[in-house]
Amino acid sequence: MVIALPASTGWLDFYLYDLKRAVAANFRIADGSLLVVGIDMKTLADNDTRWPWPRQLVAETLQRLGRLNPRGIIVDILFQNVDTEAGDVQLEQTIEKLGNLILISLIEEKTSQQSLSLARFTSLPRFSSKALAEGFVWGVINDDGRLRSFKINDERLNAQSAVLLALKHFYMPDPTFVANLLSEVPLVFARKNGGIPVISLRDIIADEKSFKEICRDKVIVLGVTAQAVHDYHNTSLGIVSGAEILAASLDTLISGRIGNILFANAYWRASMAAAGFLISWLTIMSGLTIFLCPLIFALILATLMMITELLLVHLPLAPLLAGWLITTLLLSAAKYFDNLFSLQAIQHDANNARLVQEQLLPAEELLFRNYRVFGLSKSANELGGDYFDYFVVKDRYIMVIIGDATGHGIPAALAMAIGKATVMLGLAQNFTPDQFIESINSVLFNALRRKLMMTAALLWLDTETNEFEYRNCGHPYPYFFVENGNIEQIAASGLFLGTKATYRAVKPFKGSFSIGERLLFYTDGLIESLPANRDQDAFTLFRDYLQTRPRLSPVDACHDILSHHPCFTTNQPQPDDFTVLMIERTASGQPGGV
Repeated sequence: MVIALPASTGWLDFYLYDLKRAVAANFRIADGSLLVVGIDMKTLADNDTRWPWPRQLVAETLQRLGRLNPRGIIVDILFQNVDTEAGDVQLEQTIEKLGNLILISLIEEKTSQQSLSLARFTSLPRFSSKALAEGFVWGVINDDGRLRSFKINDERLNAQSAVLLALKHFYMPDPTFVANLLSEVPLVFARKNGGIPVISLRDIIADEKSFKEICRDKVIVLGVTAQAVHDYHNTSLGIVSGAEILAASLDTLISGRIGNILFANAYWRASMAAAGFLISWLTIMSGLTIFLCPLIFALILATLMMITELLLVHLPLAPLLAGWLITTLLLSAAKYFDNLFSLQAIQHDANNARLVQEQLLPAEELLFRNYRVFGLSKSANELGGDYFDYFVVKDRYIMVIIGDATGHGIPAALAMAIGKATVMLGLAQNFTPDQFIESINSVLFNALRRKLMMTAALLWLDTETNEFEYRNCGHPYPYFFVENGNIEQIAASGLFLGTKATYRAVKPFKGSFSIGERLLFYTDGLIESLPANRDQDAFTLFRDYLQTRPRLSPVDACHDILSHHPCFTTNQPQPDDFTVLMIERTASGQPGGV
């Protein structure tokens, strides 16, 4: 399956690809002829005009850039709709006068049951006919949502990309080089010495003369870099604006960094899987310890990643890893065990991981003196990263803790289990509240090395005085149901757990419970999944939602809050783990009272 189905290990191939690309970018120098002029948030703020700008303003911008004597300008803006006639005329005349503008078009793939069709969205003919050229921009998005390559030509539409046209018009490349280009080219970023410079259009407007030498004979990519316009894409280097991606695409061609991604090539997948088997067999059969075998393979893998990046030939490394891993498991099992039942047991344990995780959370309500405590969690996936617990300490105190590990699945579940184990160890050693937090932070940091973090909140309640201390580690503030019926948030500051080797204790919030008052803890999934508009505060919406719920016991209240959450009542998919935990002070003689 690893060889025949590239999609089965595609995520790992792309992960390793992104890793080496991110590292290599810091050692690559961008071509000095490229420059990005960004219409950023500062530029939009200075112009009391909403985007898209009127054509008159765009024309003035192009005229200003033209006065800087660039070699050429690639305009990463689509002029598809009609504006005022005066504005369109001015822009048309500006494009014709400059004579070195390349406009863009967009291509959209449409899939139907019968066929795959392409649609091309271009600027108005009055503009494209006056431009030096018009080419498409087409970034290829992989299944994981990341853009890693770009199209440079399409025979079906008989069209060429804007970067290919820019290469031909502004750099006069060797015709053989152009002829040998594939239709799809992997995107290469160069970030050494800052990479391709990005200049704010606002700065050019403010002091045009100071940029004349900087922009002289440069190829300028003009585009929108303002976050509000949302022209951003996820790449191997993270979130990058469309204008910067366009400039990096041209830099890829100029520098000749033309690579080839062979992840789906059956020959190379089989070869790499065989190489993984050979490496595993040689290391294990040579008598090396089980700890040295992974180390040697890691060195081989790192070396291979470096070599393939230098050669720009991206081999499928996932089959190598899979072949090595499978062979190592089988040979190790044959060498140290009589059969493979241990592997079946591991698989069985994995299938029951959710059941095991549920056992880590308390299932019963805590009734102690005149307090009732109950929590409930609903995972979004098979394994969740939410954790909560409550205990009676020294037959006097109640400790309540809630946490939320970043991410989902096995990594988050691992962080949750680490938190549980550390809390149990702390209870056995009579930790103070600060010691609980410090120990969880230390274990998370040392075990996961910042790969995962956890928010947490800890409540330490003295049931004799009814006073409590609330400590917060980046967790959403809880809601306090006070005597007069109001619902208020109580705040305390603190850093996420697992981000630093040592955790500095912060001053806790101190308060007390009156009869009938209750405190509700929760994880951020309940907030983030609310159908809030841009001008609405999600925390206020959640408080308003809580005010609509009937006053029930902590057990019934937790079930009620989750089951009636708008995410479920509107039949929306649950985007994150949902956890609620409530503590209430009751009157003497009531359930939970003395």
